[in-house]
Amino acid sequence: MPLNRTSTLWTDLKELTQSLLYEKQRNCLLCDTPIIEGKEICPLCEQNYFHPELGRCVHCGKLILQDHIECKDCEEGRGPKGLDKVVAWGHYTGAWREFIQAVKFKSQPYRLKRIAQPLATWAIDKLPPPNFLVPVPMHLERIAERGFNQAAGIASLLHWELGIPLLEVLERTSITVPQVGLSRSERLQNLRGAFYVPSHDNVRRIRGARIWIIDDVTTTGTTLEACATELKQSGAKEVFGLTLAAGLEKK
Repeated sequence: MPLNRTSTLWTDLKELTQSLLYEKQRNCLLCDTPIIEGKEICPLCEQNYFHPELGRCVHCGKLILQDHIECKDCEEGRGPKGLDKVVAWGHYTGAWREFIQAVKFKSQPYRLKRIAQPLATWAIDKLPPPNFLVPVPMHLERIAERGFNQAAGIASLLHWELGIPLLEVLERTSITVPQVGLSRSERLQNLRGAFYVPSHDNVRRIRGARIWIIDDVTTTGTTLEACATELKQSGAKEVFGLTLAAGLEKK
C-alpha cells in the first residue's frame, strides 16, 4: 500500500478514536468560549445572565432574591393581574439581550434552535405542564415587516421539545405604539382591546385548559396580562407566562 494512503488511513483512524473517547467541543452561544458537547451556554454566562441563585417574581417574572416570591412593585400592587404565575429564563442584559435582539430585529430566528433544549428543561421545572402553548400574537402588518413572530418561534421550539400542542388562538386587532417608555397605566391603555380569541371553536378548545403564554421579553407584564385576561374571559382555567428574559430587581 502506498505510504500516503497508509498515512491517510492512520489519520482517519486517529480522528475516529478521538471522537469516541472525548466529547467534541463547541462554543458558548453568548460568549464563544469553548464548551463541551451537550451544553449551549458556558458556566460564566449561565451565572451572569440566567442567575440560578435567584428566584422569579410570581406575578411579573422579574429576577428577585430567592427567599422572596414577589418584587417590590408587585407587593405594592403595581404588577400584572390575572396570571397564575410568570417566569423569565434570564436577565435582559448584555450578551443575552443582544442575542434576543438579533433574533427579533436582525432576522435571525434560526439562532433560537440552540436554546430549545435548555429552555424546555428549565421551563418544565418551573411551571406545571400545560394543555397548550399560546404565543403572544403579532399584528399581520408587523409580521409582514419582520417576516416572523419571535414568540411563535419560541413556542414552536417548545412544542417540538416537550410535545405540548401549540395553539395560536389569540389574534392582535391593531398595531399599538411601542411599549418602551410608557408607564404601566399607559401600557395597559395602549393594549386595551388589542387581543381577542377569534372563533367559538377556539373558545371551546381552551375552555378549562391550562395555558402557557410565550413571549420573548417581559418588563411590566402588561402584554402577558392583556393576553391572560382575554384567555380567561374565553374560558381558560389557568394561564402562566413564560419569557426568555425580564428585568433584575435592584438590591
